[in-house]
Amino acid sequence: MLPGRLAIGGIAVAVVLSVFLHIQLGDRVDPLLRTLSEYVYAGTRSAAPLFSVMCLALALGSAALLVGIVRTRGRGDTAAIVLLALWCTGLLACAIFPCDPPGPARTFIGQVHNVAAVLAFVSLPAAAWLLAHRGGPACPWGARRRLLRRLTAASVAGLAVVLGSFAWIVFASPEPPEITLGLFERLLFTVDLGLLLVLTRPLLRTRVS
Repeated sequence: MLPGRLAIGGIAVAVVLSVFLHIQLGDRVDPLLRTLSEYVYAGTRSAAPLFSVMCLALALGSAALLVGIVRTRGRGDTAAIVLLALWCTGLLACAIFPCDPPGPARTFIGQVHNVAAVLAFVSLPAAAWLLAHRGGPACPWGARRRLLRRLTAASVAGLAVVLGSFAWIVFASPEPPEITLGLFERLLFTVDLGLLLVLTRPLLRTRVS
């Protein structure tokens, strides 16, 4: 089905751009300590646009997944559909509003970015959990229900670690940073990519009249 292919395409573009940013800017942004969002402050003209395109590609791919779920499942999964829409919205906001630069200063735009990121990271595993638990015998994700549950649990655990690490850095202001927030966020990002791929796979062979 076309939405499934578009979803895979958007995810693939996001992964390629993410890998490119890591390779090109690894000497400027420590992937263990700094988040993906901080590539916008890497000091090159292409860094910020590439990060925005990465978020935009993932948002568009996720929107295609959303369309595929609606066409396959109808309106029976309204809550999951709304949560996936919030995931897409959070990604779009992250693409538009940059995070705050490294340091103690906090800005309104940076806080918008942070809230959007949390919204996205909360919404995706919640949507996946609903899709995995509410489906009947004909559920497209029935064969992968256990995998979805495990990835959802890993995503929630990863988000808890990331939020805890971020709170520690904000309030304790360790210098130099003692927590590998960048590593934790990248692991969370990888798990969520896995969730998207598992959700997308059944749509690649589902035909809707």
